[in-house]
Amino acid sequence: MQRFILILLILLQSQCYKFEENALDPNGTIGIIRTLLGVNLFGYTDFMLNKYQAFQRADIDTYISYSRRTFDGTDDPRNRVDLFIARENSTAVIPTNVPMVGDQLANLIGYGYIPGNLSNKYMFFFEVLNTLTSPDYYYWVGSTLPSAGSRMTFTKFSPVIPGEMIVGIGSYNVGAAEKIVFCEQPISASSTTCYNMDSDFSNRLTISAPINTKCSFVVRNGSSGNCLDSITASNFNFNSTSGTVAAFGALPVSLVSNYQGAPFNTFLGNLNFYFEPDLTLSHYVEHTNDSVRITSTPGDITSFGALTSPGTSNQQVLSAPGIRDTDVIYAVRGNNGSYLSFIATDSSGINKHFLYRTTDFGVNWVQINQSNFPIREAFYPQDTGPSNTAAFAHFVTMANGEKLHTFNNVEGDTMRHYVSTDFGTSWTLLETIFPSAE
Repeated sequence: MQRFILILLILLQSQCYKFEENALDPNGTIGIIRTLLGVNLFGYTDFMLNKYQAFQRADIDTYISYSRRTFDGTDDPRNRVDLFIARENSTAVIPTNVPMVGDQLANLIGYGYIPGNLSNKYMFFFEVLNTLTSPDYYYWVGSTLPSAGSRMTFTKFSPVIPGEMIVGIGSYNVGAAEKIVFCEQPISASSTTCYNMDSDFSNRLTISAPINTKCSFVVRNGSSGNCLDSITASNFNFNSTSGTVAAFGALPVSLVSNYQGAPFNTFLGNLNFYFEPDLTLSHYVEHTNDSVRITSTPGDITSFGALTSPGTSNQQVLSAPGIRDTDVIYAVRGNNGSYLSFIATDSSGINKHFLYRTTDFGVNWVQINQSNFPIREAFYPQDTGPSNTAAFAHFVTMANGEKLHTFNNVEGDTMRHYVSTDFGTSWTLLETIFPSAE
């Protein structure tokens, strides 16, 4: 073991290796370290590898996430995605036919839950990244989630133009009409083509130029779907679609006039926001040294034109010990209308996680101390697993009083589901999630 530790230290200090974007690269530093540590051999692996695995609402007190099911090593052809349907007292594990073998990485780039839809309340869309070839895509739609003991069979989907990548997809509704919008682009170019289709992936309609979005985020208000990619200058530039008109409509929304005003005028990044999928609540976060400012807007933000505070939006400046003005906030996540988490990363790739709670739509926030959260230790300084778990692996149930839940996975050991009734101060093991059978 001492020899392995020495090798790890040499790898971390050596200038001969660099950290790859694909954490599954067996020839990269991360892959070598994982091999030496003996992980990624069986059970659930690569849990909370990125933001796409964040728990998302799937019904009242019901949330979904997923993980790689590894049978006998990374290259086992049986390896796949298993879906977790987590509720207040139990979790259903649903095997799928979405592959995750070898260097493949499965990302849930599209997910939709629209309770009022009659035909397809749910839409799941996986991107499976391959090392040497174009990505593969798989979708599933339905009116009810599968039950424990069943399996989920996804249908393979191909981009309209062969060889292109799907860069954004989401579901929405226009009254009773159930719709999906998606965009694709060539791997080596930035030109984007976008399409509407029905919720069963039929009746595709091309959206005509100009196209000013990738539909990285798709939100809805019951009368249109709205695509957004980032904050541009000090605006949200929504691209609206009704599903029948072959063009996007422009809906710019100006942020509160003090956006990036001193002392919040030096941070970088433009993905520092979160929208509830049904546009009932939205947030954006500004930061400087040891401090953040959260702006929250109840209601359909696309209808306001310009945000004001006081007025349409609530603002509060809060302590955020450890955050630097040179950090970049790259993932913001809301939960249950009351929790807001985000990750800030510094120039060396070290992540910091933060969690806040409000009960009045952002008038007042309280930071949640995550020091007692059951989160595994980092394997190496740039290991994103602990921070991703802290930010993305929790959810809230309310039926029997407010309960904060979190999942934690130790590779080679087991997945565990914990619950807290005191906002994360103490935790109780609720259940152990055993790997699904073949």
